[in-house]
Amino acid sequence: MIEQIVNRHCPYEWTFADFSDYKVCDVPSYSSEYENFKIALSYSFNEGIERIVRVENPYLYGQFLLKKEEYETRGYCSVKQLYHDTASFKVDSILSTNLDWRLANRVKYGRGVSFSPSPAYANKESSRSNGTARAMIVADVLVQNAQLVATTVNLPDTNYDTTIGNCSQVYVKYYDDEFYPKYVIYYKSKIIPYVRRRRYF
Repeated sequence: MIEQIVNRHCPYEWTFADFSDYKVCDVPSYSSEYENFKIALSYSFNEGIERIVRVENPYLYGQFLLKKEEYETRGYCSVKQLYHDTASFKVDSILSTNLDWRLANRVKYGRGVSFSPSPAYANKESSRSNGTARAMIVADVLVQNAQLVATTVNLPDTNYDTTIGNCSQVYVKYYDDEFYPKYVIYYKSKIIPYVRRRRYF
């Protein structure tokens, strides 16, 4: 089933040969993809992009597409391009098995995987333990029924799949296969002065 749905919706630029593993492909610096992401990260926090790669993981992508079809049986759903900031050494695990909501340890806007429409916000809220060798995950994220939250929550109310907080700067997802990491931007982050507060990425 996964092979069938991926073959139907396979991005034209993918070059994978089989479904046994994932691969990453460098995005050429002269391409429009690269230039668009360079502009998206053109903030003071970014001290230099080192590499941008496209992720080709047929299994994770197939699971994402199946989840999208499941959503659509209940009505309209949107696919949003959002950002998740992390340490570069964590990327291999993420690209192999995806981001894991079970590992979330920041819960103001929900105990799940946090994303932001703003790369600058994702960087600012990233854990200081991620250091300066960073990776910005560019993900497709399914959103159907979103709940706006202003106070600490663990899970969304019944019939909601997403919580949104801080003036729509944070999207939190709670279930497997609701997001697909499609690009990774490796970059050097500016050292952020220490401030004693919770961070959400």
